[in-house]
Amino acid sequence: MLQVPLRIIGQDPVVALPPPKAPPEIVWLASGFRPFFLAASAGAVLLMGVWLAILAGLGEARPGLSPIQWHAHEMLFGFGGAVVAGFLLTAVPNWTQRPTPKGLPLAALTGLWVLGRLGSWWGGLAGAALDLLFLPLLGWALAGPLWKAGQARNLVFLPVLGALWVADLVFWNGYPSTSLMLALYGLLMLIAIVGGRVIPFFTERALANQPARHPVLEALALAGLPLCAWVECVSGIPPHWKLAILGATAAFHLTRLLHWGSPRLLQVPLLWVLYLAYLYLPLGLVLRGLAWFGVGSLSAATHALTVGCVALMCLGMMGRVALGHTGRELKPARATVVAFALLGLAGVCRSLIPFCAPQLYQHAVWCSGLLWCVAFALFAVVYFPVLTRPRVDGKPG
Repeated sequence: MLQVPLRIIGQDPVVALPPPKAPPEIVWLASGFRPFFLAASAGAVLLMGVWLAILAGLGEARPGLSPIQWHAHEMLFGFGGAVVAGFLLTAVPNWTQRPTPKGLPLAALTGLWVLGRLGSWWGGLAGAALDLLFLPLLGWALAGPLWKAGQARNLVFLPVLGALWVADLVFWNGYPSTSLMLALYGLLMLIAIVGGRVIPFFTERALANQPARHPVLEALALAGLPLCAWVECVSGIPPHWKLAILGATAAFHLTRLLHWGSPRLLQVPLLWVLYLAYLYLPLGLVLRGLAWFGVGSLSAATHALTVGCVALMCLGMMGRVALGHTGRELKPARATVVAFALLGLAGVCRSLIPFCAPQLYQHAVWCSGLLWCVAFALFAVVYFPVLTRPRVDGKPG
């Protein structure tokens, strides 16, 4: 007898539902480098543009701080802080295989950076509070993955971030000169640590040339920077001691750089920009030492370190990281190479020209500022689609 399955009237057959889809990824919040490199490049143009407008006497708006203190603070803690955040939020997951904030938490952290820039403009207690929130929260976002991974060599970035935050706190407590010098050396320390890892690695990958490494030289170069910060910040140290310590540290870093290099690096823009930026480090230290001895100006020497070393290294690293972490070929556009050259020239205009020819100071400042704006504007235009579109290889991030 044929068995016919019974179907209860009004009862639908059971249908297996597909698992719920994950919400679509917001591309520009998929990894730390995306929003922070966008913020850094746009901020570099805007912050420098405002500074040039102040110098020209345009408009009535003025920051709550003294204009020169605001300018220095924003270049180091604002622009520099954004690049550091973008780099570390991208590098730490690679080192630890553990995630850092993305999506809405990353948007909140980026928004806090923007609020910090507004706070620095307003000044006062509320402005200081807004500015001082960013670095601790960035450190908190990085501490978990670094600590859980147990990688002692990477934990070094946390005390450096802590030192930068202390420098910012010192700034808002009425000691801007000491604060800004500590912040500058904090950024130089990050460049020396990261540069010592990635520049030889990038050189080997691009040129099949394994750079020489000398552990004692590496240790001397890194140890010299905190010592330089100390002699620069402490009063009463004779100028010849400052010159000796700054000069010796410069020699260590120059020797370190020469051991990494190869004549063929000039064929690779993403390499030579990093070498040129690092070259400004020993140059700036020597100029600072000479300035303490009465030769040239401290301001010009400082800008060899800020424009030449820090900003150019930031631009070069942003250019490489953005291409590599979006699955693109490591060949920058011609406009990007032009941006590298313009910012390198801006460093010459703001440091070597006024150092050697003080009568050209005003022309040099304007020339450097305009070159800076054009360089970062070029980067922003070229890299906006790179930073806001999905990876070309289809991978997440």
